[in-house]
Amino acid sequence: MPSPALQFRAPLLWLLLPLMAGLAAAQHWPLPGFGLWPFVVGVGCAAIVALWAAHANRTRIWMACIFLSVGLGGYALLHARYPGLNNGEARPPREVTVTLEVWQTFPVAPRARSLTGLATITATGMDNHELLDRRVYYSAIRRISVPPQRSGRYLIQGIIEPLPQDEEGGGFNDYLANLGIRHRLTRAHLQRELTPPGRFQNFCGAAQDRLESILRYGLTAHPETLSLYLAMLLGEKAVLSAEQQNAFMRSGTFHIFSISGLHVGVIAVALQGLLGLLRLPRRPAVVVTLTVLWLYVQITGASSPAVRAFLMIAFLLASQVFRLPGNALAALTASALVTLLLDPLQLFSTGFQMSYTVVAALVVMGRPLSEEWLARWKPFAFLPKADWRWPHTAINWSGRKLIGAAAGCWAAFLASTPSGIGFFGLFSPGSLLANLVIIPLSSLAIVAGFLSLVTGLVGLLPLSALFNSAAAITIIVTDSLVQRGTALPGVFFTAHFRTEWLAPASLLAMTAVMLACAAGRWSRRYGGYWPPLVVLVLLVIFGVKFG
Repeated sequence: MPSPALQFRAPLLWLLLPLMAGLAAAQHWPLPGFGLWPFVVGVGCAAIVALWAAHANRTRIWMACIFLSVGLGGYALLHARYPGLNNGEARPPREVTVTLEVWQTFPVAPRARSLTGLATITATGMDNHELLDRRVYYSAIRRISVPPQRSGRYLIQGIIEPLPQDEEGGGFNDYLANLGIRHRLTRAHLQRELTPPGRFQNFCGAAQDRLESILRYGLTAHPETLSLYLAMLLGEKAVLSAEQQNAFMRSGTFHIFSISGLHVGVIAVALQGLLGLLRLPRRPAVVVTLTVLWLYVQITGASSPAVRAFLMIAFLLASQVFRLPGNALAALTASALVTLLLDPLQLFSTGFQMSYTVVAALVVMGRPLSEEWLARWKPFAFLPKADWRWPHTAINWSGRKLIGAAAGCWAAFLASTPSGIGFFGLFSPGSLLANLVIIPLSSLAIVAGFLSLVTGLVGLLPLSALFNSAAAITIIVTDSLVQRGTALPGVFFTAHFRTEWLAPASLLAMTAVMLACAAGRWSRRYGGYWPPLVVLVLLVIFGVKFG
């Protein structure tokens, strides 16, 4: 267990925060006419002065130069990686024939008419050179198109047009714009495959089909339960009905269908437990765990939330293996830094902002709040522990688990409410109680699904059917609770911010307040654990419109 002095120690924040500031500046301000070279020179000069200041113990100069160097580097990085990001599209919609390299495909609903996904234009005709290396959203007619696959290259013909802006923000087009996508290719026809996916991508596709067949074993007679099961284990949200999607969205529990921190974390814990039973040494167990997790992330589509969760767990396990003074906040910071260096546009995606805000809240507020509440939990204070019997032990254990979960859910509720209002137009007070119940149930279903996959892959299909049935029972209970719960008054309200800039500003304010309180060890002198709640109440009263 890390000491209290190291619990919130994350030196990489000195790099992460100015990098985020530089990327945000590059998103809003186009590159000047003189190009990138002055910024590169500024980065080098500021870095040299920072090294001198660190050697001379000039702390303030060091801090200022580090922020300046990394901030300018972030500005230059985004413009270098995505040139023309701020340039508007002046040309009208037109028909084009281009070559696409697909890097993400969206799941296809059974009755969908189109195949959709995200791709990069790698070749164009003579009249469309400005489209080269641009990211686009494509929508191809299903019945006359070659089914695209991730990492494949295709010749495609269709209508390209500027991406329209969502009137109120927070919609799908806004999500695409935050990924650097300024065009969409509609009414498209994928004419032929130029370069097929590589062997590894074919392996991932075959593995996903195999895993899906194992999870389906014994549940084909229950299609609604099976759809939730597949969405929960493999992230196939396209199989969910509209009613299911609305219910889980309104209850604030739709995140259980995104392969993210919950799924990767639960599977990591299950793997560690299984390898512990097999008496595998610590370091080989970590290697096996990370290998299996990486394959799981790739097989399920390598979505951004899954990759972020994998990176955080990898840094956390690595710190334990190499006996470094690591902690969850340091692992979270390292994960965010690597994510942004690999793809700077992740900073502007809804998933990045929500996931890191919530996980940071769990780390800096949820854990210390849980410890404070647990210190007050003394159900049998006047009875010596030696005289406890099994009911006393059971009550104490269950109370501690409930208190820990309640503290985490409260911190997550405070952190996620601004993003729920800003990005989804929902204020869900019921999510506080819903997550307290649904997360343990979904974790049980994920563990059962993991055991089903393990036994199915070794040929023990009867055991897979048993675990699938156990997961199905849990999912039926979960679905019933969510469907009935969202029908209760006061569980959710439609809401939106009075001005669009309040959505990112509220996320930033809530995270800053939590980090500041954590730096002060949540001292009563600075308000204890009340400041985040005060921020949320003021935000809801003065910044939100309901209905």
